[in-house]
Amino acid sequence: MTGLAMRMVRGPDGETRHVSAPYLVTPAKPARGRKARVVPDPIKTNGESAAEELRLLIERGERIEEEIAGMLDDRRDFFAEAKGRGYDPKAVRAIMALRKKDRGVVAEEEAILELYRQHLGML
Repeated sequence: MTGLAMRMVRGPDGETRHVSAPYLVTPAKPARGRKARVVPDPIKTNGESAAEELRLLIERGERIEEEIAGMLDDRRDFFAEAKGRGYDPKAVRAIMALRKKDRGVVAEEEAILELYRQHLGML
């Protein structure tokens, strides 16, 4: 079986471009000394019990999606409340992100940022 892949080629002028190149697809071989493991289809082997398990799994996923949507609404309300009280939501988000990080990492990032600002004449 063959297919097409893209590869990068550098021209005489030094410019790179993508060109299609055929490649040969070979089936994967099992590792030496091991047999390929066959996993049976649970719906074909268990019938109704597998269908019931699948239905329960899907319902659980739907409940999780509803919870996530509710939490996103709560988050939106939180930032609206912060803004209503006079706080800048961007700053609140930045503080929350900083609090998640290790103090050493934050200090290093701030030092690098200050150094770059000095070099750019921003301080």
